[in-house]
Amino acid sequence: MTTDRRSRTLGATLNRSGLLYLLFFLLLASSACSTREFIQEENAENPEGGEVEAEVPYDGVLLAQVVFDTVDHIVPTEQLMQPFIKEFGDGTVVDRVMIRKVQETKEDEPAYYLVGLGMQNGAYRSMALELDLAADNSLYLSSKGSRHICKSSAGCGFCYFTFSGNRITGCQCSSRAPGNNCEHRYSEGNTLLKENPRLRPDRERDSRKSN
Repeated sequence: MTTDRRSRTLGATLNRSGLLYLLFFLLLASSACSTREFIQEENAENPEGGEVEAEVPYDGVLLAQVVFDTVDHIVPTEQLMQPFIKEFGDGTVVDRVMIRKVQETKEDEPAYYLVGLGMQNGAYRSMALELDLAADNSLYLSSKGSRHICKSSAGCGFCYFTFSGNRITGCQCSSRAPGNNCEHRYSEGNTLLKENPRLRPDRERDSRKSN
């Protein structure tokens, strides 16, 4: 009888120990799965393991809107002459600012550029800044908009931008005489609206006049 009791007690103890080991194993397994899932989620967000860079807020300024293929200026072009003079930074005097559409064929998507025209010591200068076209046909100028500059030689009275599709590709003098050239300069961004006073929309100005 004593031997049977000891056997039953030992069996019960082994059963409890086995159950504890089983529970411990299950806890370890579930913990490992959770850890793997957590690592996978982190890797999915940042697969290279580096720090996630914070998104830079968009700095575009609303300048105009395209309405039935016509550009409706929201900011008066007169307010953009002085910023263009600063953007040239070489003594160029800007006397005309406009927005121009670039589209070689009807199959090409149109692109829009803010253009400033002027003179430097009697030589022609022009600058074109690419605008962002929003879904509602609004035109914005961002500091990331590409910048194209045409600088004419002394004998070239006027030079214009050349383009392919909807992209400006260079500059060309209106006169083909030898020595009459236009230099094309390109940069990936611009500072036209940097540190400039707030631009006043035409509609705000008109509403103030009416009041």
